[in-house]
Amino acid sequence: MRQPGEIFIPRRKTLLAGTTLKSVFERYLTLISIAVTFIGIVLVVIGPVRAVLGSGDSLAADGNTPSTGPSTVGMASLSGVGLLDPVEFSRPMVAFTIIPERPRRSVGSYTVQAGDTLFAIAHRFSIDPKTIFWSNAVLEDDVHLLQPGMELAIPPEDGVFYTADGASTLQWAADYYKGDVNAIIDSPYNELAGYTSTDVPPWGMKILVPGGERELIWKNPVVQTTDKVTGKVMTGFMPGMGGSCPSGTSGGGGSGSFVRPVNDYMVTQTFGPGHSGIDLGAPVGTPVYAADSGVVIFSGWNNWGYGILVVLDHSGPGGWTSYYAHLNSKAVGCGQMVSRGQYIGQVGSTGNSSGAHLHFELRWNHAPSNPAGMIGF
Repeated sequence: MRQPGEIFIPRRKTLLAGTTLKSVFERYLTLISIAVTFIGIVLVVIGPVRAVLGSGDSLAADGNTPSTGPSTVGMASLSGVGLLDPVEFSRPMVAFTIIPERPRRSVGSYTVQAGDTLFAIAHRFSIDPKTIFWSNAVLEDDVHLLQPGMELAIPPEDGVFYTADGASTLQWAADYYKGDVNAIIDSPYNELAGYTSTDVPPWGMKILVPGGERELIWKNPVVQTTDKVTGKVMTGFMPGMGGSCPSGTSGGGGSGSFVRPVNDYMVTQTFGPGHSGIDLGAPVGTPVYAADSGVVIFSGWNNWGYGILVVLDHSGPGGWTSYYAHLNSKAVGCGQMVSRGQYIGQVGSTGNSSGAHLHFELRWNHAPSNPAGMIGF
């Protein structure tokens, strides 16, 4: 019973209220904890998933494979916490790097590979084929001396690359190679700072004559020999070689109308300076035919780089002759009469040859003539 002046405290209701709140926490605490944990996991996972899906969609539109590099994964993780958007920082993948073509800064070298031709090498380095001849004495102006393993000097520009003899002046070099002495001295490829036109470069110095040139010398297969016993001078056709025919062997009866010596071929090198014929690429064993009727005046091994060679005389001394070089085998012999289109051998790669082909020449009075001017190749 409440006494007068006593403050009333609703103990039952407070106890009930406390008991109710405690009961609520005891009843729902586990569920709330699970819900909060679940939401946290979802927030952590949804960021990377969204980044991967978004990146995949954008790259798929470009037709590229999605990137999985370390930088993408890092951005995706940061995106999950809302710091970075990987789409904003993504860049398209580049499959190759474009390197601009730059001029060569010095005289380089090149090792001849199997299948190389002089014209193909010149094209590769963007220089004139004559420059390679003029800059490599080892070739002796003869493309048949080109062979795998040979080291060639490749000038950075057209001209002549020569070796000083220790006696000739720079002015002599300019006159001999038809160049400008000032261009020689000022060339960034030469070490001639302080030189004058009358100075003599030391022996062995390599010097480039920009724009220089010189004469090309064709080899004449008709040579004069002197009998060591009688002293008599005799004219012969490639005497002293394996395929040489007896002196005086010649023929005639050619029609003057030539046909292709090979049916299936690919022109690998044309007629030009240092190359006295046309090269017709074909597999080893491909049949070779006489371009016109004539007489065999050489049949066998040639020492000048032709390898197995057959030469036909079509109109006697002072007329047409045709050459079939680098043969794998021959089917005709000295003094034999052959008709136009007759089988005379097979394509090969003998002698100084970098690959299977027929080197075909037409000569008038033993001077090289462009076969393409007589036959449509």
